[in-house]
Amino acid sequence: MWNYEVSVSWTSDKEGRLHTGGNPEIKVATPPEFGGPQNMWSPEDLLAGAVGSCVMTTSLFFLEKSGVKLLSYLSNATATMAKTKEGLAFTGVSVEVSVAVEDERDMEKAEAALWKAEAACPVSKALKCEVSFKPRVTCPGA
Repeated sequence: MWNYEVSVSWTSDKEGRLHTGGNPEIKVATPPEFGGPQNMWSPEDLLAGAVGSCVMTTSLFFLEKSGVKLLSYLSNATATMAKTKEGLAFTGVSVEVSVAVEDERDMEKAEAALWKAEAACPVSKALKCEVSFKPRVTCPGA
């Protein structure tokens, strides 16, 4: 079992700081839609980032395991929040992943590895809302 402990301290108004271990602090705030400042990470941003980065790290594991030589990885994660009968809730997260591989023969293996990663991502599995996934694999020399 692993534990991931994070501390949050309030600094002023609708802002705070996120701390964990020896990592750099992250300034966090209420999102602008709810009266918070612009240009600061919100819990909603962090949720989308947690899903996106978990899919990436899990993808890297499965791509390496399948022997795919990766040239690039880029993803975009969008978390959607709406008013529901239970109150504000995330109603979905979509993750679009684009990878480029070195060898055209690895394109199918890469796509299979991405789908395995999507199914195995522990952050995605922890959410109550649907997580949609759209992988794209290219090979520049193909």
